Amino acid sequence: MTIATVFAQLERFIPTALAQDWDNVGHLIGDPSRKVKKILISLDVTPNVLEYAIQKGFDLIVSHHPLIFRPLKTVTNPVILKMIEHKIGLISMHTNFDAAIGGVNHALADTLGFEILESLGLGEARDIGLICSWRESQDLYEIAETVKEKLGATNLKLWTAGLSERTEIRRIAICGGAGGSVLAMAERETDLLITGDISYHSFLDSRIPIIDAGHFATEYPALKILQEYLAPTGLPREIFPESHHEWQLFMRYL
Repeated sequence: MTIATVFAQLERFIPTALAQDWDNVGHLIGDPSRKVKKILISLDVTPNVLEYAIQKGFDLIVSHHPLIFRPLKTVTNPVILKMIEHKIGLISMHTNFDAAIGGVNHALADTLGFEILESLGLGEARDIGLICSWRESQDLYEIAETVKEKLGATNLKLWTAGLSERTEIRRIAICGGAGGSVLAMAERETDLLITGDISYHSFLDSRIPIIDAGHFATEYPALKILQEYLAPTGLPREIFPESHHEWQLFMRYL
């Protein structure tokens, strides 16, 4: 099976047409006709990921975050050069995977045990977030504890927006990764936003509580979806171990 065939399989579930205009998704590195034997699935393409791929004999990496965002005037990035040297291809599914039905946010909802009610907001960002609920109402503190446990989010931040931690929560907005762009919609339609990478001023200005569980923690569960989508290829495929990721190795919580 070739890189082009693997990409076509992913395109069935995660159309590149769903990506934001500023994004760079799809087949980014490698000869489309090159044969693929093993696929490594990762959130990012980092030196650790690449070394793992080389040592384990993977010849294609499927990542969520693209290694190449903007047009290159020179090719000096050591990770790109090493991928080319070792004939390792790259396919990246980013904002199209965020927006796709069954994508990043659906994986987050499933991991947290939430019921999906509808998409968050209207227009361009319609499917970038979801509105969810639990089968029975929970208070803010109980939800924060569940998110921390289910996602392994040891550095979780809880902004109460001046409410009691025992405030009952019914409608929950979720957005994997950096969700600051959906905050205004979440304020209009829900009682709580669960996401990552919220800025200091966004916390202060928010009229609803926010649980910031971190970019990595809210997106890592989606890698299992990529693994499932690639099952029809019949190729060996592995998710890069969470414990090996630079973010987990070098981040220290004091």
